[in-house]
Amino acid sequence: MVMSETIIYEYPLTEKIRCYLRIEHLSDQLLGYKTIDKPELFKPFFGLLFALSEQFDRGELKKELIKDLEQNKASLNQWRTDKNIDQVQLEKLLQKIDSFKFSQAQSNKAHTIIGQDPLLNQIKNKSALLGGGSPFDTPLLHYWNHLPDQRRLEDIERWLSPFAQTIAAIRLLLQLTRESSIYQECTAVEGFYQNSCEQLQLLRIKVPTHQDYYPTISGYKNRYAVRFQSWNEQPIQDVDFLLSCC
Repeated sequence: MVMSETIIYEYPLTEKIRCYLRIEHLSDQLLGYKTIDKPELFKPFFGLLFALSEQFDRGELKKELIKDLEQNKASLNQWRTDKNIDQVQLEKLLQKIDSFKFSQAQSNKAHTIIGQDPLLNQIKNKSALLGGGSPFDTPLLHYWNHLPDQRRLEDIERWLSPFAQTIAAIRLLLQLTRESSIYQECTAVEGFYQNSCEQLQLLRIKVPTHQDYYPTISGYKNRYAVRFQSWNEQPIQDVDFLLSCC
């Protein structure tokens, strides 16, 4: 594995982006289980799946998603006549947005599938137990762990499929958000930096991998503060870093 020369830290400044980032992170972890061939390593998968389902249960998620897609489509349409814009890529983005079919009236299929699946129900009911998940607690999981790899993979695909369209839409919206701003050079005097900016949704901080510090970030909407801390408790001097306010 090739090590990156930089680390990017992200911090959401709205509850909507906070939710989007959590869903993206949970999805990334869940997709990693498609390549795992040791059944005994699958137990954390189900905790991630339940956590993802809980994020989808947020009442405002679908409403916010539909609104964001419509707003981004309107913004992108304004660039159709700009000769400096790659119109082929622009059209692909617009088509991708149009491919998402959401309705406020749609029920939460993911919640329904999880609620009606005997295996997922058994695991969820026992997950609150200290040390729960042993074969005697969840015999159905013990049975599932001994099924052929292809059968388990089919089940994983079935459990994840109700989330797929929403996750794809969230990934696109986060991509557009991240690409809406460029990095600027900044300096944190004695490790501290604060500023304000209009209509912020997401902060992105880029620092070299080899540095012995990391940023802790606080803020909401148009105000934020960054404090760099040393992992080995050494005093922090002035820190140069790159900042993108999206």
